[in-house]
Amino acid sequence: MIKSNRAITLLELLITASIFMAIMVSIYSAFQTGMFGYSDIEENITSYQRARLVLERINLDIRNSFAYSDEDSRFTGSENNVRFLSLVDSFKEDNITWDFALVSYNLEGDTLQRLCRKNREALNERSEVEAEEMALEVEELSFSYGYTQDGSREVLFKDFWEDRVNFPLAVKVRLVLGGKTEQEFERTIYLP
Repeated sequence: MIKSNRAITLLELLITASIFMAIMVSIYSAFQTGMFGYSDIEENITSYQRARLVLERINLDIRNSFAYSDEDSRFTGSENNVRFLSLVDSFKEDNITWDFALVSYNLEGDTLQRLCRKNREALNERSEVEAEEMALEVEELSFSYGYTQDGSREVLFKDFWEDRVNFPLAVKVRLVLGGKTEQEFERTIYLP
């Protein structure tokens, strides 16, 4: 009876180690690609959520706007800011209350700010202003104002609103958020 001693050769060990390393490198590459993809998706979701919250707040304020008097609506706007009287919600002592306020939105550096003067102080230009940072890393904020011309049904837009008596038919808001990737959002808000 012949006994055979079968051992693993160095060549077989090197081939096995190479196959194992190739499998491990491909698993790591797939995992790393998945993590980068997840990170990009997470950043996009965060940007969309930030933009949605900002645009919803602007929408709520503009749709709750009202005229100060028959001669003066107090609604003014330029390409980079808008200012109007509105009903705004406030949280006081575990209750949500509605106050009237002079609200304005503008861009300070890369920060979108909502400025608000409430109640009696709304019309006092020297009164204290509540400033709220709505979003950071804002590349651009622009407004355009809808109107009709000569009884036409088509809504045209311009970059400013100086009509002190009337409101625009709509306000188009364009918001560009920065970060790793620049994303643009636009919403048209029709006034009631």
